[in-house]
Amino acid sequence: MPTRALLLLAILVVAGLLARTAWLSAEAARLHPPKGTFLALPGGRLHYVERKPSGEMRGTVVLVHGASSNHADLLAMLGPELSHYRVIALDRPGHGWSDRMEGRAMADPARQAAVLMQALDRIAPERFVLVAHSLAGGLSARIALDRPERLQGLVLLGGVTHPWPGGIAWYYHAASWPVVGPLFTWLIGVPASDAFLRYGVESVFAPKPVTPGYVETGEVRLLLRPATFQANAQDVAATLAFVSAQAPRYGELAVPVVAITGDSDAIVSPVIHSASIAREAPQGRFVLLPGVGHMPHHAAPEIVVAAIDQLAGPKSGLAWAR
Repeated sequence: MPTRALLLLAILVVAGLLARTAWLSAEAARLHPPKGTFLALPGGRLHYVERKPSGEMRGTVVLVHGASSNHADLLAMLGPELSHYRVIALDRPGHGWSDRMEGRAMADPARQAAVLMQALDRIAPERFVLVAHSLAGGLSARIALDRPERLQGLVLLGGVTHPWPGGIAWYYHAASWPVVGPLFTWLIGVPASDAFLRYGVESVFAPKPVTPGYVETGEVRLLLRPATFQANAQDVAATLAFVSAQAPRYGELAVPVVAITGDSDAIVSPVIHSASIAREAPQGRFVLLPGVGHMPHHAAPEIVVAAIDQLAGPKSGLAWAR
C-alpha cells in the first residue's frame, strides 16, 4: 500500500477513535446525569447523594466507592438495606460528578481523605460509620487514623490496605502518564474499556453472577469519560506507594475495623489486605465470605448491614435527628 494511502488510513482510524470516545463520553453523561447535591470546596465541587432515614434514626453511614466506580455502586445495593440510617454516598474527586480539584495531585489518597472530611465536617458533623470498597480502603483507613473522633467504626469491603507484589496493570501506568496519558485514553483506553465493559464487570463479581442491571444502576459508563478514566488510572497508580507507607500505622487505629471480603476475590487479595488490617487493628474483625469475589456488598449485603448495625449501636445518631 502506498505511503499516502497508509497515512490517510491512519488519520481515518485516529479520527474514528476520537469520535467514538467523544460519543461514549457524551452518552455516559446523558444516561447518568448528576442526581445529588454539589458542595463547593476550594478548587471545585464535590458531588454526593443523600438518603434520609425512614422510621427511627439509627445513625449516619458514609459510603466511599472504589476504583472504576462512583457513588451509585454502593448506594444502589446498600441504600435500601440502610433505610433507618442517614446515608451519604460520595463521588471521590474526579469520579462520578465530583471535580478533580487539585488535578493530578488529587491522586494522593491522603489528599482525597482530607477533601472528603472537609466536606463531611460541613454536611455530617455527627459521628458516622464509614464504609469503603476496594481502592478506597487506603484513604478511609487514613481518615480513621487521622480523625478517629469522627467515626463510630470502619467497614472495609475488599479494601486495599497493604502493599502487594506485582504492581499494577500496564494500562494504568499508560493512562496516568502526563503527556502520553491523554492520547492513550482517547485512542485506546476508553474505546477498549467500552468493548470489554461486560468482561470487566464479570471479573469483579466472579465467581458470583453480575447483579442484574448493575451496569445501569451502578452508572458504570461514567468511567468512559476521558477525564474520569485518567483520574481513575492516576488513583490506581498512586495507591501502592501510599499503602506501603501507611500500613505500619495500623496498630494505632483507635476505632473498630471490620474487614469483609470474599475468599474468591481475585482483584484484591483477602490475605494480604483484609486479613492483615483486621489482625493489626487493635479492634479489628475479619469476615471471610465463602464463594464470593470482589463485590461482597452485592453478594451478602445482609452481612455488611449487620456489621454497620453493630458499630452504630442502638441509639447512635439520635442527637442529629433532634
